[in-house]
Amino acid sequence: MSPRPRLAASPGQAPGPALPQLGGIVILAALPRDPKITPITRHDPRTFYATRVTRTQAGESWDLWAVEDGRRIGFLSVVDDGHVVYALASVKRGTSHEEVADLVEGFFTPSSTDAHNREIIISDYEQEPEMLESDIRQD
Repeated sequence: MSPRPRLAASPGQAPGPALPQLGGIVILAALPRDPKITPITRHDPRTFYATRVTRTQAGESWDLWAVEDGRRIGFLSVVDDGHVVYALASVKRGTSHEEVADLVEGFFTPSSTDAHNREIIISDYEQEPEMLESDIRQD
């Protein structure tokens, strides 16, 4: 006889929605949509989607991908200092700047930030930018 599904609760978690488990394995199908994926925008049909690369207390970095063929078409970096939301995007030429700005507005709605203004800078590129990495600390 297989084990009955049970609801999981984190230690110290108040009663409320819990994640279903089966034999100690969380059943992911019951989870809400991944918050790292692009929120719904006003653009229909969307020409790209975003996946979050990293998140810190003050900012986020996102890769932008073409819906049509899944190729990377740019990146978006956003910093929220509590007064202004600063967004810098670099996208492949032909990508809608309006759609990028709409994406930033969707990520940083008035209810999600204390900032009063948004500053959005969007640049275009022809060839994929080169990424340079270096060690900060040399031991």
